[in-house]
Amino acid sequence: MKREELQKLCSDEGLLLLGLVDLGPEPRFELFEKWLSEGQHAGMQFLENNKQLREDPRGLLPDSVQALVFALPYYQGDKLNAALKGEYRVAQYARLRDYHKSMKQKATRILSKLQAQQPSLQGRVTIDSAPLLERALAARTMRGFIGKNTCFIHPDHGSLMLIGEILLSHHLTLSDSTSPVDPDQRTDAGGCGTCRRCQVNCPTGALDTAYKLDARKCLAYWTIEHRGPIPFEFWPHLPTYIFGCDLCQLACPYNRKALPTSEPTRPDLINPDLLDLATMSQSRYEAWMGGTPLTRAKREGLRRNALIAMAVTKDERLEEACAGVKEEDAEVLHQTLEQIKTWFNSGGQ
Repeated sequence: MKREELQKLCSDEGLLLLGLVDLGPEPRFELFEKWLSEGQHAGMQFLENNKQLREDPRGLLPDSVQALVFALPYYQGDKLNAALKGEYRVAQYARLRDYHKSMKQKATRILSKLQAQQPSLQGRVTIDSAPLLERALAARTMRGFIGKNTCFIHPDHGSLMLIGEILLSHHLTLSDSTSPVDPDQRTDAGGCGTCRRCQVNCPTGALDTAYKLDARKCLAYWTIEHRGPIPFEFWPHLPTYIFGCDLCQLACPYNRKALPTSEPTRPDLINPDLLDLATMSQSRYEAWMGGTPLTRAKREGLRRNALIAMAVTKDERLEEACAGVKEEDAEVLHQTLEQIKTWFNSGGQ
């Protein structure tokens, strides 16, 4: 099959073909394992599971030999200066409707078309649903590299994209053969060179070491993955992002070329009302957040984040929001109320 045909199959679905890579032992696995051993994955113990599949993903599909790697752009026009002023509160990817579902549907249609041409072809679509080192796979495609902010960066399209794969039992065409990009050099093939904008603009120091994310310092980790109280040191940053964080990507010069998304978005989630978030009922949560990535934080996590943002900004409705925490609510909300008292007793520092 010609690469142009694959590109058209992807573009017809609103996807960007990144390329084709051979499956086998992943060269970057040792870096991933070292990162885990240093505890930089914070409380995300699930990343320690299925290491053998992360090291060699061929076990995810019997007799698989190749992966078709694609991406869905999600850029929605956010700008760094505006974000730093607190005008954006939810990371851009989370304003899409359920991208897991839509990307899987798109990729499944592509796989069906491929199987119509090759009936013996077996495939498996993976969208955040398998223990794959996705950025490492993407970095072995036609163009691209992993930057100092640890994102996969396409030199022509930036990094504001969600990555997916179709694992295949046959080679569709020759796998990509690219010269490795030296990230410390800036060339037409990519690379960060001496640029440190992502590191400078990370508000919490999570990128102090280039090419390594310390999730223990990452605002996205604390506002999405963490289930308990959020340490005070991160509180001042929640009025900027109450879910996720885009700052290291908005600062990246490559994202000046970011592709705008063609997916339906949720403008009501750009800057949701904090009181509504802090006091939302289960039914309101399901109706408002259902089918979006924000459900990853769960209702109590979103309420926790909103309460903190209201405390930091001294929102005049904070007392009403705190009164909305009922005895039967999750413990983390009651712990956050105690933290709010301490925050104000210490002068809001």
